[in-house]
Amino acid sequence: MAQGIPEDLIDEIRQRTDIVGLIGEYLKLERRGKNMVGLCPFHSEKTPSFSVSSERQLYHCFGCGASGNAFNFMMEQEKLTFPEAARVLAERAGVKIPLSGSSAREETLKEKLYEINLLAAKYYAYCLNKLKVGQAALNYLEQRGISAESRQAFMIGYAPLGWTGFHDFAVKRRVDPAMLVKAGLVSAGRDNKHYDRFRDRLMFPIFNIRGRITGFGGRIIAERPGSGPKYLNSPETAIFNKGATLYGLNLTRETIRKEKTAILMEGYTDVIKSYQSGIKNITAPLGTALTETQVRLLHSQADTVVIAFDADSAGQAAAWRGLALLQDSGCLVRVADLPEGSDPDSYISKQGREAFSALVAGAVPLMDYRMARLKKDYDLHTDKGRKGYTDEVVDLLKNTANLVERDHYLKVASENLMVSEEILRAELKRRSAFFRKPVPESGVSGDRNEFEVLPAEKILISLMLHSKDIALRGRTLIKPDYLSGPQVRHLLEIITASAAEERTFSAEKILNRLDDERVRKFAAAAVADPALQDLEPSRAKRMLEDCCSSLQNMWLEKKTLELEQKIKELELQGLDDKVTELLYQYQQEIANSKADHNRSDKGVD
Repeated sequence: MAQGIPEDLIDEIRQRTDIVGLIGEYLKLERRGKNMVGLCPFHSEKTPSFSVSSERQLYHCFGCGASGNAFNFMMEQEKLTFPEAARVLAERAGVKIPLSGSSAREETLKEKLYEINLLAAKYYAYCLNKLKVGQAALNYLEQRGISAESRQAFMIGYAPLGWTGFHDFAVKRRVDPAMLVKAGLVSAGRDNKHYDRFRDRLMFPIFNIRGRITGFGGRIIAERPGSGPKYLNSPETAIFNKGATLYGLNLTRETIRKEKTAILMEGYTDVIKSYQSGIKNITAPLGTALTETQVRLLHSQADTVVIAFDADSAGQAAAWRGLALLQDSGCLVRVADLPEGSDPDSYISKQGREAFSALVAGAVPLMDYRMARLKKDYDLHTDKGRKGYTDEVVDLLKNTANLVERDHYLKVASENLMVSEEILRAELKRRSAFFRKPVPESGVSGDRNEFEVLPAEKILISLMLHSKDIALRGRTLIKPDYLSGPQVRHLLEIITASAAEERTFSAEKILNRLDDERVRKFAAAAVADPALQDLEPSRAKRMLEDCCSSLQNMWLEKKTLELEQKIKELELQGLDDKVTELLYQYQQEIANSKADHNRSDKGVD
């Protein structure tokens, strides 16, 4: 049993799940030789180092070391436990995992929250479309030009004005009020009563990339005393993380991938109206400031991102920080210059789809837009304006890694200020020196969770993971004492036991049995080593024997050094008889080691 799920069902899920297809639902993958590669979803990078092997059903990132099989990917990507990942993959693969009555009542918290959110979305949609209390909200949507088809596609709803409408509805369906609190849909009052979080608001369900509702965004229709902020999101829950979600991506990612371009908008209605007009390579952050997680998600889907925020939002400092993250990730970032006071929703309503598409096609590079914006924001005829412009330009340029780009915009700024380039360059150099910070070396070797592994051990493990015959051969050649640490010894035991006992031998199955994350990452990196792929059996056997000989020789050297140290200690103590005994034990140990090696060479187990 794997954490409550029978091994045969785990094997069936594994066999029915193609890791390339699974990861391809999250990342844009391209073929490179026998493998597929893409940008790693677990760390920021500009050059793809995330490799997915269809043959071995494994992934490995050569940048951060993330690695594993389909189950590991779902656990990392969706922040799931192993049983949760197994159930998600089982549902995807059409494998039924039976639950007893008690198990059914003890389904995971996350699964219950998904069910409650779906119940809430259906309730809000019913209130909007079927009840008289939703008529004002329905009229508002119709006035905004949002069609019935769009309301259905995005599951738009309405939360009535009352204090306990959804709470009472859910409780009648035997939902525990405590679970409604955990879902972020109701709040507990001081009087121990529960009150709806969303009241008199248009409701926009927020979906994850797999199409499941993780939270909600609520927009007030008419401002009144006590109505709260214009927009209100679900609080952070076990399944909702505002900074890790992009609105509408569940519907639009296929188009984004096809066109290799995403149009980033600000609001729910911007996305809905654009989608309705036929522009479908769109998405929106839940707030204007992009997070690193959202940047990685965007970059995994598109090479180019066109920003289509309204002018006020595009000028906010928080928005610029997020867009700088996006540009630093390697995306080509361009900005569509929307007229003052307009957003995609209003622009499409007034000017139409073709005009908006032309605006997107004419989008300018992010730095061009930023420089033009700064020139517009400051009066360069005044000392105060010139200082403000200079401060912002220098801050902008000192964070620009591309030296050619930096030099170009330095010239633009000097022309705008009507000063020599040398003066501006000196100011840039002064501030860059002041703000420069040490940059840590890249790579995963400094990770405090790493453990030391000899090069020969890594090659040995890689060869044995690739082939059952090699694993069985290694079993006869290598002694656990020859290995440098307990982690490698444990891994060797699992590999050799699997080769000896199991009918089907695969690296994927072995990785799935490893509980220690460090050992699993090491094993996945070893099996993904490009230098050890597709070796001829005879060459693989010779390499194995060389590794074993090398490790044995290192062990002998270590034993010799230990012996010399012990002899010195015994001689200083005058224990000559102990020295003779120690030498005899050493000779016996060395002789046994050589005898074992000779028997292995002759094929004797």
